[in-house]
Amino acid sequence: MQYKPYRGSPDDTDATIRTQVINKGEPIQLDYRLEKTAQGWKVYDINVLGAWLTEAYKGSFNTIVGQQGVDGVIKTLQDRNRQLANAKS
Repeated sequence: MQYKPYRGSPDDTDATIRTQVINKGEPIQLDYRLEKTAQGWKVYDINVLGAWLTEAYKGSFNTIVGQQGVDGVIKTLQDRNRQLANAKS
């Protein structure tokens, strides 16, 4: 993995880290956005080959927010993570 230079300030509470995964073929862009919290830095978005995860799911999230609010999105994501974890068992 190759990390690109970080251009932020040490006081930032939000950061985008740019990387490339070097494999046998073409390099793959893999970036992530972090937020500084009381518990430390937390990843909240991932970009693979130019597509941010939050943008890809924006339509789905908007529908759930409209029907159930932000708590509904959180519950939906928790349920989905639980299903995926159970499928691996």
